[in-house]
Amino acid sequence: MKLLADKGTIASGGDEMKKRMISLISAAAITLTMSTSAWASPGTVERSVNLRSAPSTDSSVYQTLKPGTAVDIISQVNSYWYKISVGGKVGYASTDYISGSASSGGTTATIERGVNFRSAPSTDSRVYRLLKAGTQVQVLEKVNSYWLHISVDGQTGYVSTDYVSGGSSPAPAPNPSPSVPSSAKADRIIAHAQALIGKVRYDFGVNRPTSVMDCSAFTKYVFGLEGVSMKWGTRFQKDMGSFVSKSSLQKGDLVFFWTGTRGVISHVGIYMGNGQFIHNSPSFDGVGTSSLNSGYWEDHYVTARRVL
Repeated sequence: MKLLADKGTIASGGDEMKKRMISLISAAAITLTMSTSAWASPGTVERSVNLRSAPSTDSSVYQTLKPGTAVDIISQVNSYWYKISVGGKVGYASTDYISGSASSGGTTATIERGVNFRSAPSTDSRVYRLLKAGTQVQVLEKVNSYWLHISVDGQTGYVSTDYVSGGSSPAPAPNPSPSVPSSAKADRIIAHAQALIGKVRYDFGVNRPTSVMDCSAFTKYVFGLEGVSMKWGTRFQKDMGSFVSKSSLQKGDLVFFWTGTRGVISHVGIYMGNGQFIHNSPSFDGVGTSSLNSGYWEDHYVTARRVL
């Protein structure tokens, strides 16, 4: 909303006009503040990461964000990229370097006055239909100060921020007890992992899929091939999904180990069944399989998570 007035107009209106102008400006400021906070999720930069102009490593770099930088996560573009806002600038950053997540269900909002539901964030774009006052919508992201990307009745499009009031985010679903993972999907993930034996080298802190990776980059990659999004790092993967006891392991479960400080998770693999798991490890300088129930890995086992 743009408010235009010259000094003469305000002066001639007297104190009452001044009060009205101040009230309108204050309301506009509150509306914009609400739209920024209500439709984004907080995040923190874990390791230095480039803020880019597009979700691609070929895009231009706006700036490098330092660890500890607070950001607003507007949306998750895919498994690899967040759309974020920091210091008033909107750009893209790798999901591997930011803790937090985009709101999975969007934010519930209400149409305050009849507004055109459009195909793009522009008044020149095609109008799908008119949304009536009182219509409930899901806000997927705040494009800028003027436009929201929304979903209504299964269709996505854009509306002006001036006609929408933010509601509360949907309550999170309760954590379900672990279900038996899809056998077919687990088999495919294991097959992807086995296909990398002899092709991938191990290097700690490296994530170059299909050539050089560490243990968590390996699990992130093979699960990603089946549409399962993961962050890079055991500190993130250890909290994914649901806890599962060692006696209840199923194919496709993530298994975690300590390799330095006792009990502190620092290694991850994928359970294959029959007491075996596959992992990318310095002991193989690449991908290999090991027994979960004997030797070093039995002694260093910590926990397991079900993510399928």
